[in-house]
Order: sequence, then structure tokens, then C-alpha cells
Amino acid sequence: MSDNITIKSDQLTCLAHGQAVVEARQAIDGECRILSANASASTVPGEIFAGEARYSGKVRFDCLAQFGDKVDCVSVVAEFSDKITSPDIATGMKVVFVPEVINVEASVDGGAVKAVAVVDVKAIAVKSVEYTCIADTENGIYAEKQTVEHCVLCAEQSETVYVADSVSTGKACEVLFVTSKAVVTGAQAGDGVVKVSGAVYSYIVVRTDGDMISAERVVTPFSKDVSAHGATESNTAFATATVETSAATSVVGENRIELAVTLCLDVFAMDCRETEAVTDVFCADNEIEVATAAAECCRIEPSVTVTDTVDGQIPLASDRLAADNVLCVNGTFCTLSDVKVDDKRVTAEGLIGGDIVYYNAEKNVADTVAFRLPFSIPLSVHATADEIRATATVTDVSVRVRRESVFDIKAEAAFTLEMSSSKPCTLVTEVTVGEPIPRPDASVIVHIAKAGETLWQAAKALCCSPERVSEQNAAAAPYAGGERLINFCNK
Repeated sequence: MSDNITIKSDQLTCLAHGQAVVEARQAIDGECRILSANASASTVPGEIFAGEARYSGKVRFDCLAQFGDKVDCVSVVAEFSDKITSPDIATGMKVVFVPEVINVEASVDGGAVKAVAVVDVKAIAVKSVEYTCIADTENGIYAEKQTVEHCVLCAEQSETVYVADSVSTGKACEVLFVTSKAVVTGAQAGDGVVKVSGAVYSYIVVRTDGDMISAERVVTPFSKDVSAHGATESNTAFATATVETSAATSVVGENRIELAVTLCLDVFAMDCRETEAVTDVFCADNEIEVATAAAECCRIEPSVTVTDTVDGQIPLASDRLAADNVLCVNGTFCTLSDVKVDDKRVTAEGLIGGDIVYYNAEKNVADTVAFRLPFSIPLSVHATADEIRATATVTDVSVRVRRESVFDIKAEAAFTLEMSSSKPCTLVTEVTVGEPIPRPDASVIVHIAKAGETLWQAAKALCCSPERVSEQNAAAAPYAGGERLINFCNK
């Protein structure tokens, strides 16, 4: 028997995810009412054990509160640590932790602001499987071979990068807080490098010199080369970008805000390969024992990022203060409940939400109302894959007061899709030749072909080589069905 071959199949996947509840308290002077709470989370990888991945992190809370006739921000940072468990986690595996705040609440409790956030943390890693099978067969044993598509990890790397921007405000202001989100729009592999492009979407809440709050939206494109030893131009690259820190500073006397964002870029370079493997065997002359292994190899496609919008209206309850103008939109989020493929079209379903902080001139105070916009959107993506891992990020929300009691809302979100297909197959790992098969010298085997039957299937039914089937029968494969195929065994 010839030497064996090994097929290595790597798949970038979400191994598991867990949720951590993080609490923080910040003492305050005087009485206040919480208008809206925003939270952002960052994580740092910890120790990796078999079946367990540990991490630590921070959550920054920024709570807008009404102190008398003035709106201010109460900020506090809380540290936490947790672990994610999965049987797919192996010792030494590089695990990327992607945090997302899925709920945040804040209240005044005993002279302090109490803030609570639920952080959903995904553990993303390359899952590797190796399959060993025979490369070929001995004389007299006929083998069917199939082309097996699989992907192999060539490089993975994490790198911290810095993104800076500057925005003119046109008026003097004081920065209350800033929140930033990053979206990757492209990842291109090169020789020893992965080029990551995208944009950082920052939302800066400020107080103007007229003691009124407003918000500045800043979009900062970025393009960074991440060193990735082993990557080549033929690889398919993937990247995630998470915001570690963001800071905004008002430049005194220049009516300008300086923005600084720290990103963690995690890149992966995958090589898509094809290997011919023996998937079935038979022998016309001897009994054989065949050992097989079930394999499932993954074929990946480049990631795609598309944007779409969700429209809706939110009415104010009759007992709420009327809205004269919108001050800012805070705590925006987008959750995906389902992403499905139908006739190669991708449909995303979920919910976009946040808080609208508005101003009432009669009372000279601010108030807030939460909005929730469910959506089911057909994305402009042509998909041939059967598995999709998707993330969604709110990139902009515009709100207009249509009447005193109704808000018109238009929300924009970026959807990033990572698509793959898994194809199961059976690999022959070992063949043992046994006793000869007794057969009369003048025997004739007749086989009635089925529709779609291949030459290999006909040869297996007739106990001869595929070449012998073609020599003795005029019909050509694949068969229409009903063809009478013959093998004269004495020839």
C-alpha cells in the first residue's frame, strides 16, 4: 500500500460565548435624575487551558444625568474577569475575545450612581482538524478519488494601532464623553502582512458655552498594515477590530476637538487548498476490509461588509414632556436574532435601539425616551455558502421631531458577514486484502443502471475496473437510467 496523506482543515469560528454582569458605583453631590446610560467594554486575553479560556476586562460607564437645570455626565470604570468554556478550546490556542455590551442600566442609589452592564463576550479562534487517509491503492484494488476542498491557517496576529482625528465644532464646548465603534470593511493578505481597512465611528457628547448639550459624529477611516509572518498574496484574510480606548479633548480657543482611539486588530490569513483523496474502494478478485473516517472540510469566502438603514417612528406617551429639539442619541446598539440565506440572498433580522435625549423649553429641562426598531432586511449580498457568522454595528442614528409627540428615526448599521461551507465526505484510511473471491470462468454480470449513476458506481456493481465497463458497453456515463450494462468476467 502507498504512503498515507494528511489533510489539515482549519476553520475560523466562534467557539463559544459567555455573559458577564459588571457593576459600578460613583458617588455624587446632590440629587439627580439619570437620563441615559452608555457603556463600552474592552477585554485582555488571559490563560488558555483545555476546555477553558480566561480573560479580564474593563467597562466604562458614561451616564447622562439631570442635576437641577443642568445636564452633566457621571463616568466610572469597573474591572472584571471571567472565563469561557468549550470542548473545542485547546491548550496553546490563540483565542480572540470580542466584547459587546448588550444591556446597560443606571439609577441613583444612596447618594451614588449605580450602573450595571451585561457584556456578551465571544471567543473566536481557528479550530483545526487533521484527517489521515491512503494516497492510492495497490494493483487490483480500484479507488475512487474526490477533490477535497479545505483551508489551512498560514498566519494569525494581534496588533494595537492608534487612530487620530480632529473636528471643528464652530463654537466653544466642553467634552462630556465619547464612545467609538470600529467596523472592518476589508482585509487583504500580502507577503508577510495583512492590510486592514475600515472606519471608526465616534459619537462625542459636548456641552456648549450656552450650557446646552449636543453631539458630534465623527467618521475616521483607517488603513493599517499588520505584520503577519507566513501570509502570502494568495491567502484569504480576515480581521476584527475592537476599540480598547477612546478619548476626546476640546482645544481651548480653537473650537476644535481632538480625537484619539486605540484599536486592537486581530488578523488571520487562510490558504484555500484542494487535495485528491481516496473516498471509496473495491476489489474484483479478493475480499477486502476497508477502514474509513468521516471528515468535514471547510471552504471559506472573503468577508463582506454592507450597510443598510432602518426607519421608524417613536411616539411620546401623553404624560411625558413634549420635545422641542433633540439633544443627542445615546446607548445605541444592534442585536441580530437571525441571519439566513434563501435563494442565495441574505436576510438579517434583529433590533436597533438606543435612547433619545431631548429638550423641553417650557420646563427648561432634558428628558429621554428609549426607542426599539425591529427589522428584517434583505442585504445586498450574493451568498453561495451555507454557514454565515454575522455581526452588526450601528454607525449613525438621525432623529427629527416631526410633531411634539413623535420622533422620526433613521438608523444606519454596518453588517459584516463571514461565510463558509462545510462538505462532509468519507475518507478511506486503510485497506486489507483477504481471500480470493470464487467465480466461474464463464460468468456474466448484468447491471441495470440508475438515473445519474456514474462510471465508478457501475464498475463497482459489475466488479471490474471503470475502463473495462467502457470497453464492454456502448452507453456512456453518467447514465440516463435503464441502460443494461454487462461484464463478461472471462474476458
